[in-house]
Amino acid sequence: MKINITKEEYRLLLDILYLGDWMLTAHDEEKVAEKEKYQDVIQKFYSYAEEMGCGDLIEADKESNKYYETVVYEDTSEVDGVIEDYNSAAFWEELVSRLAMRDAEETEENDVINRMSPKERLQLLCSLEEKYHEEFMANDLTNLKIKE
Repeated sequence: MKINITKEEYRLLLDILYLGDWMLTAHDEEKVAEKEKYQDVIQKFYSYAEEMGCGDLIEADKESNKYYETVVYEDTSEVDGVIEDYNSAAFWEELVSRLAMRDAEETEENDVINRMSPKERLQLLCSLEEKYHEEFMANDLTNLKIKE
């Protein structure tokens, strides 16, 4: 199979690959063997950077025989903003979701929650989540305190 893409599309593909790699590995403290297949594909596409006019964005490291993003890529790419937006949205959604589940478990027995229909559970959690969404929209984390 041959894939024909323009240089502009290749440049966008670099961002997608970077974001995918970041999602896969940003929180890993060491290499994870199960993820190597993804990194191999990223390396394959990075290897075409020079040919696609993006040699200033991706460079080969002869010692490790791998390709890496350059400082020019990091300085000109918009992926940092995408990552920041994603992190912020994920943080708030996860915080709200966990607080709502905690509140649900405090007010209802676990087996009661488990016996609820998906629709009932969703209604309960949505009403609790809405309370937190409103609070955090109005006050950010100002009123969030740890009980001693």
